[in-house]
Amino acid sequence: MKIMRTNDNWNKINTREELIGLLKDYKGILSDSMINYLNSLIDLEFSVIRDYISDKDRVALSELEVYKRIAMYNIYNRALNIFKQNESELEISGNNDGIEGLEVFASLGKRSCQLFDFDYHEGPMSHSLKIPRDYKTMKIGNISLYQTIENAELREAELMRVLSILDRLYDEKNPYQSSPNKYGGPASQWFFEHARKIETYEEKFNQLDAKKELTDEDKKEIEIKNKFHELLLEDYGLTNKDFENNQQFSGFGKEKTELHKTLVRRMANITIKNNIKYI
Repeated sequence: MKIMRTNDNWNKINTREELIGLLKDYKGILSDSMINYLNSLIDLEFSVIRDYISDKDRVALSELEVYKRIAMYNIYNRALNIFKQNESELEISGNNDGIEGLEVFASLGKRSCQLFDFDYHEGPMSHSLKIPRDYKTMKIGNISLYQTIENAELREAELMRVLSILDRLYDEKNPYQSSPNKYGGPASQWFFEHARKIETYEEKFNQLDAKKELTDEDKKEIEIKNKFHELLLEDYGLTNKDFENNQQFSGFGKEKTELHKTLVRRMANITIKNNIKYI
């Protein structure tokens, strides 16, 4: 969850005019071709993610604060334009809502699904972390894309995984069996935690076992998530083959599952995560 800002002392995306003013200070320092490239990013002619410059030039540029600010502006506004131009009923939250980033959700009826996330918050989440007051990171931000794919084989594999966990839980014995019904103490704590785990996995099993056909909400989720996933990949000049598995982002949350996978694409100071959900 992103931090909501309620005052003016936070990291907003620069305006076009501010960026043009900042870039003027680099004329005579950067080459004309590089100035033209950065001006094109400000004008939103193409995405900063696209390979319009070499990796060597991108790494060199990533050392400059002006490039960071321009890249953030480009990612934020090109994504905003894509969502506003292609769908009217979306929940879009960004700088106007006090967020250091851009979040987009779609309503599916009784629930919603996330379509996009750009997080450029650069400070520590915990105020207990001490950093110098003038510290500035060159990190541009993290982009998260989302897609949902129907896959009966993986759904069956997940069902069998949950069933194996249930079998193990059913066979487990209370290690504090001497007084399992005594109020309080490790025996009672183990008993209630064990019962909670069984209930959780029985619910997961029943949900998976009952999912013989996709619901209308499932179909809508697949349609809208994949629509914007394709639009964003096209805008970035990427394909699914440009992403790779990374253990740091395997699974969703603490538990590994067959039904979620996160692939990663890393660039200079930018990480793009492709979050895949199978149903």
